Amino acid sequence: MQVSEQATIAPFVLVRLSGTAASTLLEFRADGALSALDEADALTRRLDALAGRLSEELYALIPALPDEDRRVAIRLRRDIHNGRPPRPAGAALERVVARLGPGFAAWRELRERSAAAAARYETTLESELAASYAVLAKQAGDGALARALSVAAPEILAAAARPDAVHGGSKQGRRLARTLFNYLVRAAVKTSPLGWLSPVAVCSIGEGAPPGDAESGSYRAVASLPHPLYFRLLQRLQAREDAGRGARFHPPARIGDDRLVRSSYFHTRTNGFFWREDVLTGAAEHAHEVTLPGGGTPGSAVLARLREDDPAAPWTRVARLTDAGLIRGESAWPTGAYDAHDAVAGLAPHGTPFAEGLSAIGEDLRRLPDAEPRERAAIARRLAGRARDLDEATATATSPRVPELSVREDVVRAQPLPPLPEWVGEALSVYGRRLASVLQVLPQYAASLRFWRQHVAPGHDWLPLPAFLARYLATPGPHLLDNLDVRLLDEPPVDVRPGPSTLLPAFSVLFQAATLEDGERVIVVNQIMDGVGGIAARFRALFEPDVLTGPLDAWLAHLTPSGSRPLELTVATDWNPIQARCAGRARPLDLGGGLAPKGGFVSLEQLRVRLDQATGTLVVEDATGPVVPFYSGLVPRRMLKGVANVLSTIASPWFCAAPEAGGTSATMLRLEGIDRVVHRPRERLGPVLVRRAHWAVPAAELLAAIRRPTMAGTFAAYRSWAAEHGLPDQVFVRRGGAVPDLYAKGRKPLWLSASVPLSLSALLDSLTEEDILVMEEALPAAGRDSVLIDGSPRMTEYVAHLSWGARG
Repeated sequence: MQVSEQATIAPFVLVRLSGTAASTLLEFRADGALSALDEADALTRRLDALAGRLSEELYALIPALPDEDRRVAIRLRRDIHNGRPPRPAGAALERVVARLGPGFAAWRELRERSAAAAARYETTLESELAASYAVLAKQAGDGALARALSVAAPEILAAAARPDAVHGGSKQGRRLARTLFNYLVRAAVKTSPLGWLSPVAVCSIGEGAPPGDAESGSYRAVASLPHPLYFRLLQRLQAREDAGRGARFHPPARIGDDRLVRSSYFHTRTNGFFWREDVLTGAAEHAHEVTLPGGGTPGSAVLARLREDDPAAPWTRVARLTDAGLIRGESAWPTGAYDAHDAVAGLAPHGTPFAEGLSAIGEDLRRLPDAEPRERAAIARRLAGRARDLDEATATATSPRVPELSVREDVVRAQPLPPLPEWVGEALSVYGRRLASVLQVLPQYAASLRFWRQHVAPGHDWLPLPAFLARYLATPGPHLLDNLDVRLLDEPPVDVRPGPSTLLPAFSVLFQAATLEDGERVIVVNQIMDGVGGIAARFRALFEPDVLTGPLDAWLAHLTPSGSRPLELTVATDWNPIQARCAGRARPLDLGGGLAPKGGFVSLEQLRVRLDQATGTLVVEDATGPVVPFYSGLVPRRMLKGVANVLSTIASPWFCAAPEAGGTSATMLRLEGIDRVVHRPRERLGPVLVRRAHWAVPAAELLAAIRRPTMAGTFAAYRSWAAEHGLPDQVFVRRGGAVPDLYAKGRKPLWLSASVPLSLSALLDSLTEEDILVMEEALPAAGRDSVLIDGSPRMTEYVAHLSWGARG
């Protein structure tokens, strides 16, 4: 595909910032011990040099000595070489030393000074390591880390509050310290959104960017429980025989002038969905807001009325509710007037076993954001306990308990940050030209076009979309492979232009800004993702409309072909507290599964598909013209299955073939067996650092090289080993092996600094000799290149969106 070299950069940028000052980690530096170690190392080098000269003198002297003196000289040479004090030998030793001159006295003095410096280093390190544990306990007791831990890990906060709980004297104390330190690292230098560990903000880029403010920002937090709990409660609440169980009907948005409360069930055990929509008839608590037909007509009568009002409805969707199904609640009162919890609590009739629990949970969710850390921790524990009680009360044999019922909190900075400097935009333009040269058409899309020509075109110019999807998913062939399956690489490449149902090629670049050793400023690429705006769309509802919603709408309009209308796919795996129902960026396309909002959606039956000869692309259209069935969710598009995968590929058939596009962590989960340290230097493209330098290291080799009986010896050995192999002071360590590790151990990097003994202790406590380590330079590093936000230096990661038009 030929695209313009010049990328269009969206004027808005999502900013993920550290919840704690990036300089916090510098408080754990062992500066006193490092100074003592430097002194000891300097004395050791002088001692070794002098020992070498004395050894040479003794070697030349020994042949000329009498037998007794010769034996003493040989022993003395061995002692000097090994750094041991000379063993007493009486007059013979004195005669040998006298022949050596002043060099021996200087060696003895240096040896004593070196031993004293080494002892001072060990004592200082032990003292500073103990102080580090105290600082860590203090960090966990108040401030930003405590606020984050109170929800993310209230049990850790409670454990750290016990007197002398954080220490290095026991395995349990070190384990708690390691856990706290890793949380502090996430809050100080990592930027994955997780409540107060990493809030989210917005800034701008480019000419005419609106001003922002980096001081006195206000933050908004939203707490929630996992939605599967609410699905189960709704399922048990509304699975009634009188609600039309097993009926086939066309879901209405409205019946006459009446307003309805509606609930949708979906089942996701297979790639397809079984679903139903029922009319709730017992919302007594909201009777003043919702008018029900006939003042409480049974569900069966409502369904009969639906059939009368729409006798021509295509009854192709069979309602099927099982205990393993999931359910989603919808209501007819104004959009935004409730969240998932309030919807369930409002639908719960008085007197149910869990109505009181829902009310208490709702009150705690509203209190949580403004409470103090210890109270927040108590609320979080209480919420989790009540959620577990409700979960247990509603669990069945085929619908087991929800595995994770912890409280989640999302935090945004309400005010925009200042615009990015001009050089960042120039660097993104340079990188945009690189990406333009590696944009390609997905092999899966090529297979889909071949499927059309072989299985549809011989008999049809177009097909109803449901018929096309049914034939597509039922016909074996390479088009059914995942869109990143390596077996698709054998598909012949195709060259298509953006068509009426395809968005412009767009990708988001996740990057950080850094200053190199020579003072040059660069952007450092972290990851490349789809560029429709799904990451930003997740948080749009938490900002004022003009901060993020407006810019996102404008970006979608820019990507959509002229004369076409975007339709947003609603995907079951994309349900989350912020993106209630769907992202809400365009009219939704209902794929089934009860994910479409209550009104204004487009059903699959209203659409058809054809091949556009001019552009060589598949076109989806309704009676008014082409539509673009785009996906704007959080789940990576490559993980979508079934209908969602097919339609999202039609809307965005592009992929980026840049080596770094897969993300750093993905390439490091699987590592070939290595038996030595392998270094890969930085990769640059002008002002863009495409890859950081990294070192692949067998853990067995590292442990053999640095492990000593004491922490002081181990820390000194690591510093020597790191200097020998050219590692910087700060690195992130990922652990993997020849077998991919898809869970936390392989995915979560550990921060390691050659100036922070606590970081080395945390790494060693979690290593096994079978591990293979990837040590990647921390760039930007903690304490450098931080942005001053609300009075604290913060580590920041930026999400910029780029698009490319067709060339010519």
